[in-house]
Amino acid sequence: MNRKQFLRITIGSLAAGAAWPALAAYPEKPIVLVVPYPPGGMGTTFGNIVSEALGPKLGERIVVDYKPGANGALGAGQVAKAQPDGYTLLMAVNSTMAINPHLYSKLPFDPVKDFAPVSMIFTNSNVLVVNASSPVHSVKDLIAMAKAKPGRINYGSAGNGSTPHLSGEMFRQLTGSPVVHVPYRGSGPAIVDLLGGQLDFLFVDTSVLPQVRAGKLRALAVTGPKRLGAAPELPTMEEEGVKGFVVDTWYSICAPAGTPPEAVKRLNEEIAKMLADPAVRQRMRDIGVDPAEDTSAAYLQKTIQADSARWKKFIQSTDIRLD
Repeated sequence: MNRKQFLRITIGSLAAGAAWPALAAYPEKPIVLVVPYPPGGMGTTFGNIVSEALGPKLGERIVVDYKPGANGALGAGQVAKAQPDGYTLLMAVNSTMAINPHLYSKLPFDPVKDFAPVSMIFTNSNVLVVNASSPVHSVKDLIAMAKAKPGRINYGSAGNGSTPHLSGEMFRQLTGSPVVHVPYRGSGPAIVDLLGGQLDFLFVDTSVLPQVRAGKLRALAVTGPKRLGAAPELPTMEEEGVKGFVVDTWYSICAPAGTPPEAVKRLNEEIAKMLADPAVRQRMRDIGVDPAEDTSAAYLQKTIQADSARWKKFIQSTDIRLD
């Protein structure tokens, strides 16, 4: 072997070796998880679970970065434009991925083209709550009060276009109740005003259940297709007589499009292990959410497309636009 052949083989081996360890070592530094909503509510819960349960499995810290604005579109847009290296991830919910495209004529991202689905994490239902001192003790009571006081009964939401807002709009449509929407920047401030008596009712995620159990708020029903394992005493809206009322929320992780498949695969595998952990599953059920049963990227992609079609039809039946 002459010197030239030796150098060619050595350099080639080093190059191949340099590529393989970089791939096998992912992740090699902290991962940023962008939550496109303000702190508080289910976004914070999601961030805590993922950072505390998934981070150790990956062997790196997961840093939660709150980027609120435009019903999740601001944070999602930033992730869509981030370096696709596996170190910037998005807490992707159906508001961001399947609802916003039908509320805005223009978004800073395309939910299909600009993201690589990684995995579903859990699903959640909204809860219909009133102040504990309210004379309303059932969905039927609320409907009667709203019709008796047209335009004077208000409800809050986590923001225009959020699933709590759409829950309120669905309530208005299906029951014929002339209620008034009051949007907030996140569920936290809305809960504060409900506790303070500035709101009559609120659709909110299950992070509100501790305040219900503490006797500060009264829960009337859940908006999902079935009762919550964490609060089986609460009927669904359909059980309360509001036929066709089903609103649920899913929480997932997506990465920027172009993220190396190997990074997506590693994330997906470790998420599946995380969701198989009995302690993690119990932690989720304790806060009223259901751990994902199908963690494949293909399932998440299919869910985004199906939910988008469903919400497109509903939104077209309303006058809600966020431009």
